Amino acid sequence: MNKLIFIILLLAFMPVDYSYGQIAFERTRISVTGHRLLAGNTIIRNWDAANGIGFELSAPYIFGNFEAGLRYTRFDEFTFEGSGFHSHYVFAGWNYSYIAADDLIFTSGIRLGNNFILHDRDKIYADEYKFSREESEFSYELFARLQLEINKNTEFFMSASYNRTIFNIPFAAFYGTAGVTLKFQTPAWLKNFLQ
Repeated sequence: MNKLIFIILLLAFMPVDYSYGQIAFERTRISVTGHRLLAGNTIIRNWDAANGIGFELSAPYIFGNFEAGLRYTRFDEFTFEGSGFHSHYVFAGWNYSYIAADDLIFTSGIRLGNNFILHDRDKIYADEYKFSREESEFSYELFARLQLEINKNTEFFMSASYNRTIFNIPFAAFYGTAGVTLKFQTPAWLKNFLQ
């Protein structure tokens, strides 16, 4: 919670000269990401996470950007035999960008969503831990990203994020992400719909 308060205060007191505003929904951004679980609590001690893939869609709205996306990761068990699972984090969020240099942008934001888990099978361990085949729990994420503009329509980025999923035993995880973003003018019909 302290991290969330820090980010909100940072955004609130950032001088306007270091931020930028955009015309609402003027440009659409589609990103393809690759990510890796770097650290965490229960999740990293009991499961081995494979490299994952994700997709993001975002559009500016005055100051900041609205976004939606999906991140997929496969987890194989270390501790609980047969407890491997597929994680699908579906989210919506808001982020705020600062121009750090001509082609370099720093972005921070928050995402809220659901972590949809599909276990390999139902199983109970030591009469204590029950894994239903399908689970779905609320998840939030804080992230910071550095974006390097390659040209008017393409960016490369790297980011770090803290994700917490509120299961019976909450999962806390730190992810490292890299990806490519394509930017294009929002089609008139979509812009009118969004506005």
